[in-house]
Amino acid sequence: MAQQEPDVQHPKMSSLQIYIRLLSYVKRYLGIFFLSILGLIIFSSMEIAFIDLFGYTVNAIGGLTADSAAMPENVKQNGGLTVFLVEVFTEEGELIDTRWVVPLIMILIAVVRGVSFFIGGYCMTYVSQILVHNLRVDVFNKYTSLPASYFDASMTGHLVARATYTVSQITQAATSALKIMIREGALVIGLISYLFYLNWRLALIFMIVLPLIGLIVLSVSKRFRRLALKIQSSMGDVAQVTQELVSGYRDMHLYGAKYFERTRMKAASKNSRTQQMKLSVTESISTPVIQLLVAASLSFLMWLVLDPSVLSQMSGGDFVKFLASAALLAKPIRALSGINSKIQQGIAAAGTLFATLDTSEEVDEGVLEKNQVDGQFEFTNVNFAYAANEKNVLNGINFSVQAGETVAIVGRSGSGKSTLVSMIPRFYEMGSGKITLDGKDLKSYKLENLRSHMALVSQKVNLFNDSIYNNIAYGALAKCSEKEVRNATKAAHALEFIEQLPQGFDTIIGDQGVKLSGGQRQRLAIARAILKDAPILILDEATSALDSQTERYIQEALEGIMRGRTTFVIAHRLTTIENADRILTMSKGKIVEQGKHAELLELNGHYAKLHNKITIEQKSPPGDGKLQ
Repeated sequence: MAQQEPDVQHPKMSSLQIYIRLLSYVKRYLGIFFLSILGLIIFSSMEIAFIDLFGYTVNAIGGLTADSAAMPENVKQNGGLTVFLVEVFTEEGELIDTRWVVPLIMILIAVVRGVSFFIGGYCMTYVSQILVHNLRVDVFNKYTSLPASYFDASMTGHLVARATYTVSQITQAATSALKIMIREGALVIGLISYLFYLNWRLALIFMIVLPLIGLIVLSVSKRFRRLALKIQSSMGDVAQVTQELVSGYRDMHLYGAKYFERTRMKAASKNSRTQQMKLSVTESISTPVIQLLVAASLSFLMWLVLDPSVLSQMSGGDFVKFLASAALLAKPIRALSGINSKIQQGIAAAGTLFATLDTSEEVDEGVLEKNQVDGQFEFTNVNFAYAANEKNVLNGINFSVQAGETVAIVGRSGSGKSTLVSMIPRFYEMGSGKITLDGKDLKSYKLENLRSHMALVSQKVNLFNDSIYNNIAYGALAKCSEKEVRNATKAAHALEFIEQLPQGFDTIIGDQGVKLSGGQRQRLAIARAILKDAPILILDEATSALDSQTERYIQEALEGIMRGRTTFVIAHRLTTIENADRILTMSKGKIVEQGKHAELLELNGHYAKLHNKITIEQKSPPGDGKLQ
C-alpha cells in the first residue's frame, strides 16, 4: 500500500480560517475568554497610565500644574488620565497636594495592573487549556471512528505524535502566544493612540514604518508555517522510531540491530534539529530587522522632537510623555515579532489536526438493528483492492454459509484469507459484489449492531496495560458478572495460570501483555471471545501461539463454543480445520477449491498438495502438521 503523507496541511483552509476554527472551540467559554481579553487590555493600559502619571509629575515639579493659567498659551499641558484622577481626588477650590495624590495614584495603578494581570493570565490559560483538551479528545475520538484503511496507510508514531507533540504546538499558540498577542497588541495600539493624542503630526512617523513591518511579518509567516509542518513530520519520525524500538526490542537484541536502531534515531533526531534550526534562523533574522525599523523611526522621531520649535510647543511633562511612549513601543513590537513563529507553528499544527478531524469516517449508512442473528452468509462476486489504483487482493469470491456452520479457510501466505474474513465485520469495504447476513446486505446493518454479533480471536492479540480481569471484560463486556468472567477463563484454560499469579485477576500485565507468555496472551483473547458469547465467531490463527498440549485443551474449548455458532476459521494446523463443515482453499485472492477434508484430499488439488507437503517435509506426528 502507498504510504500516507505523515503530516499535511488542511487542503481547503487558509491560516485565518484555521485560527478562527481553533477559537471556535472556546465558544462555550466566551465569557471567560472576553474577561481574559479585558484583563490583558487593562494591564496594558496601566503602562500608559504610568507614563501619564510620570509626565504629570514632571510638570508638577516644574510648578506648572498648580497654576495652569500662569503657563504660556502655547505650552499648556494635555489633560490625561492623571489630571482626571487628580480632579476626582481634589475637592473644588482646594489646592492640589501633589505629594499625596501622586503616590496614591501610583498605588492605584499598581493594584489595578496586578489584578488585571492575574485575571487576564489565569482566564486565558484556563480557556486555552480547555481548547487543547477538547481538541486532543476530538482527535482521539476521531481515531475510534476511522476505517481500518486509514490506520493501514498511516505510521503509528505519527498518529501518536499528533495527539501529543502536535497538540502541544497548539498549546503554545493558544496560551503564551495568544496572551502576548493580546497584551502587547493592545499596548501598541494604546501607545500609538496616546502619541496621536499628544502630538498627531509627530505620531504620523510610525504610520510610515508600520506597512513595512507588516510585509516582513507576512513574508516570514509563510516560511514559519512551512517549517512548522516539517518539524511536525520530523517529530513524528522520532516517535515512530522510538515506538518501533520499544515494541520490537527483542528482535533488536536477537538480530544485533542495536547500532542500526541508534543510527535511525540519530538520523531522525538530526532531521528534527535541522528543521528547528531553520526556524530559529528565520526568527533570528526577522526579529532584528523589525527592531531596526522601529529603532530607525524612533531615531528620526527623536531628531524631530529635539528641534527647538517643537520643544516650544510642548510642556516638559508632555515632552517626557511623548518620548517615553515612543521609546516603550519598541518592547511590545519586539515581543509581537518574536511570537510570530509560535503562532504559525500553532496554525500549522491545528491545520494538521483539522485535516485528521475532516477525514472520512467509516461508512455507516445502515439502519437495521437486530437483537439476535442466525449467522447465515452469502458472498456474491466479492472483489477488493486496498487502493483504487492497486491490484485486487480478492477476485470474484462466491460461497454461502449456513447458520451454525464451521468454515475453514486455508491457503499459502498472501492468498487473501485474513482479508476475506475482515470483510465480515466490515473492517474493509468491498470494491464490488455483495455480502448478506441472514438475507440482508451487510451494509444495511448499523456497524455497531453488526459487530455486536461477532467475536474475533486473531493471531495478533491486542491487550492493554491493565489487569487481567479488565482485559477480558473489555468494553461492553464490563457489564458481565465476575462469575461469567471466571467461567470464560476456565473454558479458555486460562484460569489455571491466572490463579497461580500473586494478584490473580488483578495482575497488571504490562503493555500488550508483555508480562505473560504468548500462549497466555492468546488464552486471554480466547476467554474474551468466549465471554462475548456471540453467534458469529472468527478465528484467525487463534491457536498459533500455543504449545501442542495447550492447543489440545484450547481446541476442545473452541469446539465447544463453535457448536451452534457460525464460525470462520483460518488456521495452518490440520487438526484445527479437518473437522470443519467446509474448507475453502484460496490462491491468489480466489477460492480454487471447497469441500470437506476427505473430499478435498480425493480431488488431489491445491489442498491435497498443501497437506502432502506438510506430511512429507515436516514428518510430524498426526495432528501437529501445519499448512504453510
